[in-house]
Amino acid sequence: MRFLLYLNTIAIILLAGALARLYDGAPLPWADGPIALAVDLAPPQTSPLTTEQYAALQLPLPHPTRAPVAVSVPEVEKLRLLTEGDYRPFNYRDGRGELTGFDIEIALALCARLKAECIFELRPWSELLPALKRGEGDAVVASMLIPVPGREAPVADDEIIFTERYYSTPGHFASRRSNVPVAATPAALAGKQIAVQAGSVHHAYIRTRFPEAAPLALPTLAEAQDALAAGRADLLFADRNVLSRWTASGSGAACCRLVGSGYADPAWFGEGAGIALRVDDKVLRDRINAALEELVADGTYARINARYFANNIY
Repeated sequence: MRFLLYLNTIAIILLAGALARLYDGAPLPWADGPIALAVDLAPPQTSPLTTEQYAALQLPLPHPTRAPVAVSVPEVEKLRLLTEGDYRPFNYRDGRGELTGFDIEIALALCARLKAECIFELRPWSELLPALKRGEGDAVVASMLIPVPGREAPVADDEIIFTERYYSTPGHFASRRSNVPVAATPAALAGKQIAVQAGSVHHAYIRTRFPEAAPLALPTLAEAQDALAAGRADLLFADRNVLSRWTASGSGAACCRLVGSGYADPAWFGEGAGIALRVDDKVLRDRINAALEELVADGTYARINARYFANNIY
């Protein structure tokens, strides 16, 4: 019995020594030859931890490696606006030679809403739409009336579209302040001298609606205004907005005033003045219409209107 206990003790000692040598990297004494240990010097490839594992171990989440993102800064939209520059008080040059007027201020306010950089270029009236169609501008802002069926000018053009009106353009009578107003009926105006600009829609309207009146057709509106002021005409018929401006200041205010109400028949006086664009620019037209609604809603339009007219011309 003691002999068996002695043998077990020796076996345990030998086994312990073998394990110690193995731990130190030495070969076991009963091996036939040396054992080659493959040592991989590369770092172990471990599968990435899940988010839950990072949270359990209270480790910070690794920062993902991202490719640099190129940020492009959009260019400011640039619009070329065509106008005449010779139609007070809508578009004209002031005493310093700077372009101004109701059309110009409305256009600049619209450009601000569109976040666009706008420049103005002047063209003779007859060249405005041809220049637009040639691509020499993006829009015409020049008190151009929106074409309507039955109206001779401006003639509708398949290559041109218009925004909604940015002001209305009814016809209106003016008289001298000393005159007793008369009813605007064909019978009451029979034989009355009515000053008009020759060839204008106002001239044609008087001949059609008041055939017994006596139109005094003069080459320019300024001459028609002078005729009324001097007493050579009983009445003057012209655009309400121009007459409103004329009778609110200067010689017009001293002599004359608006009488009666306006004539807003679209077949004669149109739906108002709009901004003309090429037919392919419907998106820009819709953006301008939306911006115009904002100007009217927030009072910007009214503030510009008050600088030029005593009444609202929208």
